[in-house]
Amino acid sequence: MLHLVGSILSQIGSFFFQLFDTNGFPARWDCGSVWQDEPGVGWLHIVSDLAIFGAYLAIPICLAYFLIRRRDLPFPSLVILFALFIVSCGVGHLVEAIIFWEPVYRFSGLVKLITAVASWATVIALVPLIPSILDLPSLFSQNKSLEEQVIERTEAETLFRSVFSAVPNGIIVVDREGVMKLVNIRICEMFGYTDKELVGKPVEVLIPHGLRDRHVTQRNAYFNVPTNRKMGEGRYLEGIDKNGRCFPVEVGLSPTQIAGGLHVIASIVDITERKHAENQLMQHARRLEKTNQDLDEFAYVASHDLRSPLQGVKNLASWIRDDNEGNLPEESLRHLDLMQQRIGRLERLLDDLLQYSRVGRIRQSIVQVDVAELLDNIIDSLPRPEGLRVEVVTEMPVIETPMAPLDLVFRNLIQNAIKHHDRKDGMVVISSSDEGYFYQFSIRDDGPGIATEFHERIFKMFETLAPRDDVEGSGMGLSIVKKAVENIGGKIWVESEPEEGATFTFVWPKTAPQGGQE
Repeated sequence: MLHLVGSILSQIGSFFFQLFDTNGFPARWDCGSVWQDEPGVGWLHIVSDLAIFGAYLAIPICLAYFLIRRRDLPFPSLVILFALFIVSCGVGHLVEAIIFWEPVYRFSGLVKLITAVASWATVIALVPLIPSILDLPSLFSQNKSLEEQVIERTEAETLFRSVFSAVPNGIIVVDREGVMKLVNIRICEMFGYTDKELVGKPVEVLIPHGLRDRHVTQRNAYFNVPTNRKMGEGRYLEGIDKNGRCFPVEVGLSPTQIAGGLHVIASIVDITERKHAENQLMQHARRLEKTNQDLDEFAYVASHDLRSPLQGVKNLASWIRDDNEGNLPEESLRHLDLMQQRIGRLERLLDDLLQYSRVGRIRQSIVQVDVAELLDNIIDSLPRPEGLRVEVVTEMPVIETPMAPLDLVFRNLIQNAIKHHDRKDGMVVISSSDEGYFYQFSIRDDGPGIATEFHERIFKMFETLAPRDDVEGSGMGLSIVKKAVENIGGKIWVESEPEEGATFTFVWPKTAPQGGQE
């Protein structure tokens, strides 16, 4: 066995030692008279073999170039085997041309062996890859997909630019270095530049000179921790236009990744008109506050200064009666009673005027009001004829609201229903219903009713339907009620016909504003 192995190795070594030995092998030109008679046939073989060699050498060079430039080419090992197969085929054709002069048949056989090995290696590598190769998209489908993507991107870009130009706010896209990459037309209108004058420039050109260095520091800090937020929240911000005019702005910042880099989209609004309106509103509020203070002072002084002489007149009437007891005729006594009655009415009018002036201007804290309990207290405190009943006929809610205005409204409406009833055995019914954002309350009586033409009039100041000497009152009660209801965000109305009673209905918000009256 060892002798056989040694003999084979000896023969292989002898083969490679004599690889280029041509002894015993004639050149192809010397093989047969046909080459001498028709040399063109030989040259046809030689030229063809050399041309094939040149092409087979160019193909693997191109493949190597593709592999170097396109690292993402699929199946690179198969490409390398195919290149080796092509190179070995080309060398084989080159040797075939050389044999016409140098009969290197041993080398020719070795080249053919290498070609055979390379070709079968390529086949063996290719067969398992056939399913994967078949799954590769065709060039046509890839081109179609690319065309569709280009169309989609073009449409998306067109839509983006349309939206970008159409938004009412000014929009700037800024990179990490603070360079403006994109601006919309609103920015150009706001600052007086063209887009070409702004794109590529630092965003600080739109900031007043004295604030630019500080803005660079703040901008760098923002890019380190980018978030969606307002710029300079709580501070007064200004921009500066091309002519050097400074104006107030509001800026919103939103970080985004564009082309692999962090950018910021800044939304800018010129708030000059808003600031002007706010200043006017503040001035108006200050004037209104001053007017309210003056009204409070006037109401107090008028009430105090008028009440003192009225009390003096009332006392004088009482003294005249006491000093002339038994001496005055009945007519004079009646006149003194009428004087004191009207003095009392004027005092109540002063109280009601003072209360009306304060409605909506005295702040009240919001508390939890159990309406059923509130009505019980009001009903128990109001005097009424023994036969007149006041009943609550539905379940009452618990409301988060200022206590005083709700008490005032219920008290006045129930008191009016009792006071203006024409029978001592009448009834006043109180009900409620849930109307979504509001509660609706109704106070219904079975009294004389109110004609339709008076439904609006009764809510005005100093209006009474009965003669003032017949019914005590200043004519202010319902006007105070209306003002209190509307101040809280509600509404009040009356439904009535003569001899059919009256129903006063008002709506009260479930979420009441902070405010009320005494």
